[in-house]
Amino acid sequence: MSISTSFLLRRLPAVATLVLLSQLGFGQIVKQKHLELIKARSETWNKAFNSRDTTAFYGLFNPGITVSTASGSRTTEATSRQWFRSRFRQRPDVTWMNRSTNVELNDLGQLAYETGEWAEAWTDPQDKSKNRIIGKYWLMWKFENNAWTILSATYTPLSCATKNCLD
Repeated sequence: MSISTSFLLRRLPAVATLVLLSQLGFGQIVKQKHLELIKARSETWNKAFNSRDTTAFYGLFNPGITVSTASGSRTTEATSRQWFRSRFRQRPDVTWMNRSTNVELNDLGQLAYETGEWAEAWTDPQDKSKNRIIGKYWLMWKFENNAWTILSATYTPLSCATKNCLD
């Protein structure tokens, strides 16, 4: 039994549509998986920072990371690590929480953008005053070597219960 060419040509749009829909569905599944991976990595920030697990914490950093705060920008992985180490040293009880409100993945699936709210709190070692900074943050994530890492992080203080919001 042979299938006629005219029969195949009549069915081609339907077959092409099914293939396209299956690819779109597959693409959505892959995109959702990457969004879940980014959200899990973002949660690692909170857990690792607050437990002082520097191996896990620094493992989030892309070698080209830039971290920007009100006090300036750290434009290498080494200076970013040094800045966080000084945070731990100068503020022994410091806590830091990122609360993600949105994550978007670019069309190629290699970059993502996360925004949210951030809070940092500590006790001043000299006068025992409680300090708290609350603000907004954004992270640019990059997918390479089969992992999501933070390429850029910006933290903007909006509310302060501290002597210096620019620290």
